[in-house]
Amino acid sequence: MPFVIDIDPVAFAVIGIPVRWYGLILIAAAAAAIWIAQRGARRRGIDGPTVSDAIVWVGVAALVGGRLLYVVQNELGSFPSDPAHLLMVWMGGLSFYGGLVAGLVALAVFAWRRGLSLMAVLDVAAPAAAIGQAIGHLGCLIGGDSYGVPTDLPWAVVYRNPGAMAPQGVPLHPTQAYEAILLGLLFAGLWLGRERLARLGAGTVAAAYLFGLAAIRFGLFFLRDEPAVLLGLKTAQLIGVGIAALAVALFLAGRRTRDPSVSLSLEATRS
Repeated sequence: MPFVIDIDPVAFAVIGIPVRWYGLILIAAAAAAIWIAQRGARRRGIDGPTVSDAIVWVGVAALVGGRLLYVVQNELGSFPSDPAHLLMVWMGGLSFYGGLVAGLVALAVFAWRRGLSLMAVLDVAAPAAAIGQAIGHLGCLIGGDSYGVPTDLPWAVVYRNPGAMAPQGVPLHPTQAYEAILLGLLFAGLWLGRERLARLGAGTVAAAYLFGLAAIRFGLFFLRDEPAVLLGLKTAQLIGVGIAALAVALFLAGRRTRDPSVSLSLEATRS
């Protein structure tokens, strides 16, 4: 029997302004990511104010990039008649890869401006990004965003609330839950294995994150109801191939340029 989701995407209203579950869960995801980033940064000798500044840069860039790509891919036809819709992030509708690429660019610029090692910054950000994205996908599950194709599997989900973005009354693959679980496992692997990965070279934690993310997204998009664009693959899968290639390049670069401060900080932490 499929699981029925009949939750109003609007959690409550404040002076007439709707507050959505999607936005509340994004706040929880950001809080978890910030906590993990701060813990990881301390082990690399990066102070708290620097982490806070980086989070602002990445957070703003990810929201703008994620929303822009989502609108371009899904809502470009309706945009000219309602330009304000572009800013309505709280309504749901963010492109995962749009946010990721924009966030990576912002992080690279931030590291350059502050004179920080980009590899070290990426390694700190990787587990934080994984846990934040895992929690964030629970918001997609509630609101019906990023839904899967129809299925008769017993763990299918059926949306009943008219405010949901998914089709009503159709048993669907809960791809949002799949992604949340897989990203949670990716986070656990990165967090528990970060010291071992760091010994392989600077940037290898980030490389493992990007490769794992690309693999998860590539597989799950076979269960997403989106058109293929090239060689039977969907846009997100093609982007995922590029992300995987970037991960391999990052790993190889890190192996050639080991950061001695990493091993020193890890030894200091253990002692």
